[in-house]
Amino acid sequence: MASYILAHPKEVTQMTVHEVADCAGTSSAGVVRFCRSIGVQGFSDLKLQLSAISNQIYEEPRGYWDIEPNEEKSSVINKTVNNSIQALRDTSEYIDIDIIEQAVAMLKEASIIYVYGVGASSIVADDVALKWLRLGKPTLAGSDAHKVATAIANAPKNAVFFGISYSGNTKEVWKLTELAIKHGLRTLGLSRFGKSKLSSVSELMLYTSHAPEAVLRSGATSSRLSQLLAIDILFFVYASVDFESTREQLEQSRDAIKDLT
Repeated sequence: MASYILAHPKEVTQMTVHEVADCAGTSSAGVVRFCRSIGVQGFSDLKLQLSAISNQIYEEPRGYWDIEPNEEKSSVINKTVNNSIQALRDTSEYIDIDIIEQAVAMLKEASIIYVYGVGASSIVADDVALKWLRLGKPTLAGSDAHKVATAIANAPKNAVFFGISYSGNTKEVWKLTELAIKHGLRTLGLSRFGKSKLSSVSELMLYTSHAPEAVLRSGATSSRLSQLLAIDILFFVYASVDFESTREQLEQSRDAIKDLT
């Protein structure tokens, strides 16, 4: 009985108690007893609850969706959540463990990390700086390309430049990457999957999924989440390599913040 209902929830909402009994190989009384055993008042109540669940399951939008004029708020919420989940799932397929390990080794050896992004990617760059600073790694996220260029030109030995651009073709990002290479820095990039100017010049590349661009830029929202997921994965792998030291650094960081409050 339970197996049949779980396998055909939407169909059951359109059936009579006798039809369900026949399909499940039981009697109508057996269906009623089953309903009471799971805490519902009767077969009609069961159908109402199955209908509510089925609507959530079958009406949830798949893929990436943009909002529409005067759309219901509940629909906007569902689409936004679905876009976010889809972006995270898609990006997980582009995470290359070997590249993550190489990037961790690169950042472990770095004397300082310079990280740069434009627009929404600048938010991700700030997140990188905050995360690695909490682990005691000197990290600079700049929003002014000229200042970052100046820092690169005077960078110490074993410095790393981390360029972030969803398209991979943001001019300031790949130009700073080229400048970093010129001055002997190691380079790491983050962009959507595919060939780009950034991927062509960076020593190592991390990739996210290719979220579609929509009229109201839900694609930009999804791309930011994808980038943050990639950074989170990189951070946690980095932190797990030397867990005891990581825990100590994080505790010191928390204590420092507590002192301010």
